[in-house]
Amino acid sequence: MPKNLRFYAANAAAAGLLISAVKFPLRGSTIASVVSQLELFSVVALMDRLPGAGLIGAISAAASLKLSLDNKVATTKRVFWNKIILVGAAGALCASLFLGKRGYIKF
Repeated sequence: MPKNLRFYAANAAAAGLLISAVKFPLRGSTIASVVSQLELFSVVALMDRLPGAGLIGAISAAASLKLSLDNKVATTKRVFWNKIILVGAAGALCASLFLGKRGYIKF
């Protein structure tokens, strides 16, 4: 992935995770608050271009997606699908950033 595309992909993934963590926070347990904080940490890591930020973002997106799917009954339908789409897109971008840097994906 060329540097310019990586720059825009990292910013888009960070924006998706930030909106997911702030507008649609996970509630209900200690693990949910830890995952929300991990999402915010991954936003900072992606914006600061830390090594391994794509991996951290993909892990936090996967954990948020898992908790969102488990708590499907607790949220409204619209909020649920907005969260799933945001987290899924951000997680896919983070995973492609990580795997593209390692040479597993050729763009």
